[in-house]
Formats: sequence, structure tokens, C-alpha cells
Amino acid sequence: MKRRQRGISLIEVMVSLVILALGLLGLAGLHSRSLIMGQSSYYRGIAADLSADLADRIRASRTPYLGSGTDGSTALPPDFALCKQNITDQDSVNCGMQDPTRQAYLVGSEMTEWNAALRSQLPGARYALASANSQSAGFLRYTLTITWIDDRGKASDSADYNSSYTTVIE
Repeated sequence: MKRRQRGISLIEVMVSLVILALGLLGLAGLHSRSLIMGQSSYYRGIAADLSADLADRIRASRTPYLGSGTDGSTALPPDFALCKQNITDQDSVNCGMQDPTRQAYLVGSEMTEWNAALRSQLPGARYALASANSQSAGFLRYTLTITWIDDRGKASDSADYNSSYTTVIE
């Protein structure tokens, strides 16, 4: 005599629960990874905004000098790359002496203010600003590199988890 199956067996239920559990674990891992990447993206956006802010500060300091040279004056805009982040106290900035042909127009205050914004918005933030002569009227071309600690989900004592953002300011 033939028997008709009237329901599902316990094995089929267990297999479907295992498949469902694996799918939910994968979804939880994907969600966790998206949160980590979202935070990294947020930090990178802040670094881009801060580099644009410094670029605007540098360009604004050039404005008084755009017309120089026509009246025989040799004053050039300041060199922002001489302002270095203090190694022991990264909340302060040490600005070196400007070249005698360059003016020190608000360099120290601008860099100190910008460094405070950098340090308050990015964890463990550091910057490196290098200058090179540009093609235009003695103005400097800068390469800005901002690094910060981006260690979400990783060992926080490792220096391998620093992220960086580099831009050129002309």
C-alpha cells in the first residue's frame, strides 16, 4: 500500500534552518563591514574638506601678492611648508623663519587654527606639507599629506592601520 507524505520531515526543517542561519550570519557580517567602511569614508571626506580648507587659506594669503613685481617689489607670499606639526605636542605648530624674499603674512595663526581643526576632527591626525617652486610668479606648489588612525575592528596599537589623503595645492 502506498503511503502519502503529509508534512515535512525533521531533517528538511533542520537543513532549511541551517541555510537560513548561514544567510543571516552573512548578512550580519556584511552589515558590520559596511559600518566600518562607512566610518573610513567619513574620515576620508573630512580629510578632503580640511585639505580644501588649507588650499583656500594658502590661496587667500597669495591675494595681496598677485600684483607684486610690477612696481619693482620682490615680496612673495609666505611659505606654509615651513610650519611643521610639533612632534611631542601635535596640537601645536612650529613655523620656521620665512625666506627674506617672502612675507610671513598670517602664516602662524592660519596654520595653528587649521591644525586645531585637523586634530579635533580626525583621530591621531598628522600632516606633512612640502613645497616646490611653481611656474607662476614665484608662488609655491604644495603637496599636502594628511594621515590619521583608522583602526576600526583592528588592533589599535599597530601603526599599519593609518589612512592617508594626499592632494596638490597650486
